[in-house]
Amino acid sequence: MNEFSTKKKLFGGEIEIVIKNTEKELFEIAVEESYSLGLELQKIFNFFDAKSELSRLNKKRKLKASRDLLELIKFSLKVCELSSGFYDISLGKKILQRKLGLDEKDVECSYKDILINGDVVELAHPDVMLDLGSVAKGYIADKMIELLQEMGIKQGLLDARGDIRVFGQKEEIIDIQHPRKKSKTLGAVKIKNMSIATSGDYNQYTQTYARSHLINKTDLISVTAIAKNLKDADIYATALAVSPPRVREKIIRSVPNIAFLTINKNLKPRFYNNFNKFLHEKWK
Repeated sequence: MNEFSTKKKLFGGEIEIVIKNTEKELFEIAVEESYSLGLELQKIFNFFDAKSELSRLNKKRKLKASRDLLELIKFSLKVCELSSGFYDISLGKKILQRKLGLDEKDVECSYKDILINGDVVELAHPDVMLDLGSVAKGYIADKMIELLQEMGIKQGLLDARGDIRVFGQKEEIIDIQHPRKKSKTLGAVKIKNMSIATSGDYNQYTQTYARSHLINKTDLISVTAIAKNLKDADIYATALAVSPPRVREKIIRSVPNIAFLTINKNLKPRFYNNFNKFLHEKWK
């Protein structure tokens, strides 16, 4: 079986695309097409690119949105509502303050201040700064893989900086990082035709874990989700990580086809929605 891999710059770092059981010429053509699509979509969603469509919306406050931006905003707002606002895409100002190490100032907006009329999106409160960083990476990766499949690629994976989508009939073993010991893993899972994403306080933080990129951080320090597509795994892992227990349970019940692993401050794991069926024998 032929296997080819390549790394490309995307999402502020490197992604890896692995293609199996194909010819080198098709691999090269398909990967370039898929990567070009990824770059184009990144121009829409990049929170830190002043020229992105998302940044234009944050600046102009009202904008006729592209199909992709509109689709992802609508999807994200449904998860905001499901989480009772604990997951909230309007809080970009707080995200930016933490990213820059600034003193945090309270904001009075919520996702309810993001209004949609047809294909026009309006930010109806001055505090709103729309941030889709918790879901855009998964959305883009899904679109890239859909294009690969349309071009005849049947098997492989895309590693979007730790969030991974596997497609095809071969099972892949994926390690899950220990949230407090960088060089160690909690164990591994095995997935086929599925996606896996983890949201935690340990990769992006300023000085302490309490000042991570997770706004509304709870007792959880890590949440891993396994879903059919990476968009769902990304957003629901984050939504659980920032929601209190009562809301967390509601979210878990509402998406029975998404499996979850949560790790609390005492490093105690809990499995939901049959997550344990994905465990590899090397799970500790």
